[in-house]
Amino acid sequence: MFNPVIDYPCAVADQSPEGCHKALRWCLDYVNSDQPLTLWVPQKNSLNGNEFLKRLSVQSDVDIIFGRNRLMFNADGPVLAMYPSVEDLGTIVGSRGITALCVVQWVDSLKIWIQETKAEVLTEESLNNDLSWNEEELSLLPEVVQGLEHITKMVNCDNAISGGHEKKIVVRRLLQLHDKGIDLPGDAMAEWVAAHGWSEKNCKKLKEYAEKINKGIRPRYNA
Repeated sequence: MFNPVIDYPCAVADQSPEGCHKALRWCLDYVNSDQPLTLWVPQKNSLNGNEFLKRLSVQSDVDIIFGRNRLMFNADGPVLAMYPSVEDLGTIVGSRGITALCVVQWVDSLKIWIQETKAEVLTEESLNNDLSWNEEELSLLPEVVQGLEHITKMVNCDNAISGGHEKKIVVRRLLQLHDKGIDLPGDAMAEWVAAHGWSEKNCKKLKEYAEKINKGIRPRYNA
């Protein structure tokens, strides 16, 4: 009830030169005459040695965002996100004014994220051959998805899940799943919540909780 919903088209491409150019063309198809293209890169040194990004970043109709360790930003049209982590995508999705989002993948899996956002796959392969899969191979069990849906409805993604009411809701539901003998795949769960508007810090914290609980550690929370 508090969390942003993706109501715009999404796409994913690999980081090959072909993938980068396909991603750019996809974004430009969604740019209106009075809109800029927002270019998101993790940090300023991402431009070093990357001629594609250097040329694109100096265009007058391109707004550049250096996103790592930054809070939400405002866009006014399509966003081309270059090499974000899954956690970065949680923050990007929660930003305002996005009308279309294309992600150029780096090393993190995006299988679950693509499924949840119904993203168009622009290239057949990626660094990890990750953009093609059989739906039966998706790693989130229905019980885990139901648990994440419950948590997402109950918490405000603007609040940290490291303490208070939010921590109680998250940890209690994860422990319930664990006690039923269900493994908590932290990476895949982080992808799912990143597609549903969770912030970077909360995506990381959820993954941390899942990994600890899988090891038999029961995080404390106020009952």
